[in-house]
Amino acid sequence: MATAGKPDWNGCPTRYAAGIVGDKWCFLLLRDALLHGKRTYREFLASPEGISTNILANRLSKLEALGMFTREPDPRKASSVCYFPTQKAKDFLPALVSMMVWATQYDEVTEAPASFAVSYVDDPKGTIAWYEAEMDRVDQALRTG
Repeated sequence: MATAGKPDWNGCPTRYAAGIVGDKWCFLLLRDALLHGKRTYREFLASPEGISTNILANRLSKLEALGMFTREPDPRKASSVCYFPTQKAKDFLPALVSMMVWATQYDEVTEAPASFAVSYVDDPKGTIAWYEAEMDRVDQALRTG
């Protein structure tokens, strides 16, 4: 239901997705978690885009509230927490990678290696499976210390 002039984000799939990943910081945090294995506040903060601490805290909370991350104590350091991607976030991986491949075609200064797009186009399921296995490896390593 819409409230106070704000649209209802349910119903339209494009509007729903934009409500989650339409913010550049949420999108980049998902990238960092899904593709780069980042799990802690400090790791996200170190990303080259230079997110401010207040925006980072806000977006991590938003992604947690939207069911994209679970927040758990860091088994390596009791005073820290980890943000683990949920299955909902992991299911976004093919869309994220597809968008990145699209961008490599049109961004003249892309930082992605040429092999990235080629490997995805040649074997999309294999590429996604590789990233999923890497996420599982990172999460297992963190949880077992």
